[in-house]
Amino acid sequence: MYSSSYYKLEARRLLSKGYVSALIGTLILLIPSYLLSLINSLFPLTLHGALCTIAVSFIFGIFVTNILTVGYYRFLKTYEKEIPANSKRPAPRHDYNLILSGFTYNFRNTFKVMFMRELYMLGWILTGLAPILLFFGAMVFLIHTTDAAANVYSLFTQTLISPTSDMLQNFSDHVMANCPYLPIVMLLTLFMSIAASIPAIMKNYEYAVIPMILADHPNMDVPHAFGRARDIMTGYKLKYFLIQLSFILYIVLPQLIYMITQSYLIYTIITLVFSPYINMTLLRFYRELNNIIEYNIMVHGRPIL
Repeated sequence: MYSSSYYKLEARRLLSKGYVSALIGTLILLIPSYLLSLINSLFPLTLHGALCTIAVSFIFGIFVTNILTVGYYRFLKTYEKEIPANSKRPAPRHDYNLILSGFTYNFRNTFKVMFMRELYMLGWILTGLAPILLFFGAMVFLIHTTDAAANVYSLFTQTLISPTSDMLQNFSDHVMANCPYLPIVMLLTLFMSIAASIPAIMKNYEYAVIPMILADHPNMDVPHAFGRARDIMTGYKLKYFLIQLSFILYIVLPQLIYMITQSYLIYTIITLVFSPYINMTLLRFYRELNNIIEYNIMVHGRPIL
């Protein structure tokens, strides 16, 4: 396997004669997300508003963002057509309709595979959160059935309202006097949740290549798409993470600027500039592993890596 710098160099080489086109393609991908942020800003900052935001974002992601992502990688694939380094030909024209091809070419299968990806990922996330959810469920039950837990909860809410040093000290003393095992249970719950979240993190990296697989094989059904993703990423999840980590400044900078300016438009523009480079690098990493898989299937009849 090559280093992260190799895939980044390959991405720069492929984008060198068409970065403006890649920016336009990325803009088509990001415009719906920007519109979604405007819609979500209309919801009030309440529990009901937060639930509406989550619901709208989930539905929008399933029906729009996921489908566009598959088309976007299909669009980036057109940059992989080899052009001699000393060629004086103009940059090839890229078909922006490919970004929308997820809607026009076998939408049903693309939707099904990407929906199952979200469903599986949600299941893995809930598995990781299970210890915390069980802990809070037990706490709610105890608060409504025991005076000691009810008093701790009452003092906790008062401390949140006015977190002075005296209130914090009173809360700590009350917990140690009436519920001495509560901090230990909380720590154990946290450690159990972290341990239970590891499979979700691993699956997140495994499922990351599914849009790229569908860009190559739009007719591949759910079992084969997930099987191919597993074959590709087995043993290479850490490598994928290290490639992402090499872009940490590109990822953190838009977040910092958004925190300072509170402008989602500026955040989107900065993300737009960096996205083609990042996504092309990840696509090149996927391409190498996928080529090995397909070669081994052709020669050996099974995906040996």
